[in-house]
Amino acid sequence: MAVLVILAAGTGFYISLKQSQNRLEQNAVAQGLFWPNPKRIKDFSSEDHNDKVFGLNQMSGKWSFVFFGYTNCPDICPITMSVMADVYQKLVVEFEDIQIIFVTVDPERDTTNKLSSYVSYFNKDFIGLHDEPKNENSLIGQIGIAYYYNKENENYLVDHSASIFVIDPKMRLVTKLSPPHQSEKIIDQFKNIKRFIDEEN
Repeated sequence: MAVLVILAAGTGFYISLKQSQNRLEQNAVAQGLFWPNPKRIKDFSSEDHNDKVFGLNQMSGKWSFVFFGYTNCPDICPITMSVMADVYQKLVVEFEDIQIIFVTVDPERDTTNKLSSYVSYFNKDFIGLHDEPKNENSLIGQIGIAYYYNKENENYLVDHSASIFVIDPKMRLVTKLSPPHQSEKIIDQFKNIKRFIDEEN
């Protein structure tokens, strides 16, 4: 009987130790992703793909995955949006406060109708935004997105970031997810960051 008690105690200790090690490893991963002293997003005003005003009120209290691109993009954008469609479908099963935001860096060609068709193709819940780059409080300006295009003809391409930026419910820019993007990797990174932030609060 005494031997069984010792074995049970030893097994319990091992499981507890293993769980603690796993938590430490997850926190180490999260700390590696989480930006120290994250920048807070200031109030801004954009128009979404339904011609409605979109700003801080529409982001506050939610986890926002923000990707900057354009609807004529031949490769990076559709690939990334497809990955995020898979990420979103899996995350919303567990979390209600998730939103995916596509911000165009080509507002001249990306009309409201084009944005609406584009984001809805990937998921009807996705949000498309017209941002005004010249406005210092725009998301493009606040996050510091660099992009370049040479308008030699109407079929010009736009060089832009392929990263996904994560803003937490407190409107803090907490991390940048760099390509290549894979849905399971993004989900794991998000859960580690969320767990880390929840434990810190």
